[in-house]
Amino acid sequence: MHVRSVSTPVVLRSMGEAVDFLRALPIAEHAGMLIEVIEAADAPELERRARLAFETFASAMRIPVRLAS
Repeated sequence: MHVRSVSTPVVLRSMGEAVDFLRALPIAEHAGMLIEVIEAADAPELERRARLAFETFASAMRIPVRLAS
């Protein structure tokens, strides 16, 4: 995980980092299904959908985080 400053989003380099990040949040109990989706993404299309789900969740919760490409 790489944090640049308070106003700059956290940049996660992998879906594994995304899971760790979600589990560390105070609202982790609300991310259980998302964590399961990410962990089960074992094919390219499923990983694409998991990335989209993570980005949607982060945006909806106003969490300053993004996944590196």
